Amino acid sequence: MNEVIIIPAYQPDGTLISLLKEINSCTQAKILVIDDGSSPDKEDIFKQAASYADVLVHKQNQGKGQAIKTALSYIKEQVSDARIVIADADGQHRVADILLLLMNSSKNPEALILGVRSFKGRIPLRSRLGNGITRKIFHLLTGVALADTQTGLRAFSSELVPRLLKIPGSRYEYETNMLMTLAREHIAIREIPIETVYFEGNPSSHFRVFHDSASIYGNMFKFVSSSLVCFFVDYGLFQLFLFLSGSLGYLHAPEISNIAARLISAALNYRLNKSLVFRHQGGHIKTGLQYAALASGILLVNTCLLTYLLRQPGINSWAAKLMVELALFLFSFLFQQFKIFRA
Repeated sequence: MNEVIIIPAYQPDGTLISLLKEINSCTQAKILVIDDGSSPDKEDIFKQAASYADVLVHKQNQGKGQAIKTALSYIKEQVSDARIVIADADGQHRVADILLLLMNSSKNPEALILGVRSFKGRIPLRSRLGNGITRKIFHLLTGVALADTQTGLRAFSSELVPRLLKIPGSRYEYETNMLMTLAREHIAIREIPIETVYFEGNPSSHFRVFHDSASIYGNMFKFVSSSLVCFFVDYGLFQLFLFLSGSLGYLHAPEISNIAARLISAALNYRLNKSLVFRHQGGHIKTGLQYAALASGILLVNTCLLTYLLRQPGINSWAAKLMVELALFLFSFLFQQFKIFRA
C-alpha cells in the first residue's frame, strides 16, 4: 500500500524542517505539508519543506480541520489504496510513533488509530484538564471510552477518506467531530500508546483557548441542547394548558395538560434531533415510528408519575413536572442516541 503523512502547518519554525528530514531518512512515505495561510516571513521555511514534501497552500488561514480536508481531497484524487497518518508540525510527535501508527493502520484498515499520550509527569495544566473534561463528556455522549480525545496523531486507510471529508468543522473542532461521528457510526477506534512530548509553555500551539474551546464543546453539547429547548417548551405549555383546563373545570386537568404539551414538544424534539443533532440521513418512516413508540412509552410513565406526585401533599405542579422530566431525560437521550438515530 501507499503511505502518506499529512502535516498541517501554520507559522512553523525550523522544527518542521528537522521533522521532515528525519521522516525522509526513515521511510519512503509521501509527505503532504499544508501551509495554512502562514505569513510571508515563513516563505523560506516552506521552500525548504518543498525539498522533502509536497506543499499545498492556503492563501489565507482556514484552520487545522480545513488543512486536513485539503490534504484528504488531494489524496482522494491522486493516491489510491493508501495508509494515512496525520501528525503535528511542532515536533511533539516522534517519527518512531508516526511510523508505529502507520504500521498499526495496515493491521486494522477498517479502524481509526489514535496515538494516545499518558498524561503523567509534568504535563501542562491546560492540556491535562482539557483532555480530562473532554474524554468524560465524550464517553457520556457516545458510550466510547477513550484515553486521549485531543491527540493530533491519527492514522487510517484511504477507505475512510470520503467519510472524513463530509464531517463538519474547519478548525480544532474538526478533530473532535471526527471522533464523535465515527463513534456514532460504530467505526472502530483503536488506541496506541505514544511518547508524551511537551515543550515549556507550548509556544508553537495555535489553539485559541476560548474561541476553539467553544467550538469543540459547542459541537458536543448540541447533542443535549435540543432536549433542553424542548424541555422548556414542554414545561411552559404544561403550565399554560394546566391553567386553561383548570379554569374550564376539567376533572383530569393535569393529565390532559401533560399529554397536550408532550405531543407538541415531542414533534419538535424529533425534528431537531433528526435534522440538526444526529444528522440522520435515513427516511422518516422507520425513525418516526421508533420515536413515536419511545415518546408514547415515556408519556405514559411521565403522566403516571406526574399524577402520583401531584396527589402528594406539599408538591406543586412546577416541582412535580421538573422532577419527572429530569428522571426521564437521560433515558430518552440514550435511547435516541444508540437505537433510533444510530447509523
